[in-house]
Amino acid sequence: MTTTPVPIPGYNGCEWPVDPACFDEDWEALDPIVKARSTALASSTLHRLTGYRVGGCPITVRPCKKGCAGSWPSYYDRFASSGSLGAFWPTNWSGVWVNSCGCSTECSCTVLCEVDLPAPVGQVYEVWVDGALVLPVNYRVDGSTLVWTGQGDCPWPTCQDLSLNDDKPGTFSVTYLNSYPVDQLGAYACAVLAMEYARACIGDACRLPDGVTSVVRQGVAFEITTGAFPGGLTGIREVDSYIALWNPEGIRQAPSVWSPDLPRVRVTR
Repeated sequence: MTTTPVPIPGYNGCEWPVDPACFDEDWEALDPIVKARSTALASSTLHRLTGYRVGGCPITVRPCKKGCAGSWPSYYDRFASSGSLGAFWPTNWSGVWVNSCGCSTECSCTVLCEVDLPAPVGQVYEVWVDGALVLPVNYRVDGSTLVWTGQGDCPWPTCQDLSLNDDKPGTFSVTYLNSYPVDQLGAYACAVLAMEYARACIGDACRLPDGVTSVVRQGVAFEITTGAFPGGLTGIREVDSYIALWNPEGIRQAPSVWSPDLPRVRVTR
């Protein structure tokens, strides 16, 4: 089986959708290469200025319980060295201490009917189990949790063989957008910004910041903050209004919580 790139409705690769109503005859007269470059610059700029909370590229994760044999190879060594091979051992799972049996294919642990994915989950594009595509009608997303809704036993495996590609039996992968999807306001903002990038590319007057550090005019000196977008804004009212909706504090990246006790999934790039 050959895995093909996931088609994303409204996207061109990882670019944002744009509102064509914002473009005029000036856009239609542009070279296709300039259009593509301007749209890519606009989408990546808005992705960054929203603190990477909106848009971007889908990722593929390989969920696996932390206690799986193989993901914690020292499990048997630890118990053998202590002289105890009991049936359970305490594990911190999603911040809650539980008794785990250190599941492997020979263990009696049951499969999971839901899987927590790294938030946010904007849209799930593909789910593969044992090298087969799971139809979207058989699952739903509750917040950042993938829930099985199909008939029969839940197929989400507790453990998987991470040494294999996800097109092989004994594997599990989820491809999804790890951010919020672009709405109509985002498409409008991206189109406006793309038009300004296009004007800059062909040397026309545009509304993008100049990046000038100091100016002396008629004996009066003043400074402009360096950087393409000082303060995390573009200076374009329509675009900045959208940025303020998603990133009112001007953060560089969405905050996250990290702890060695929290479960993590493997991201395939």
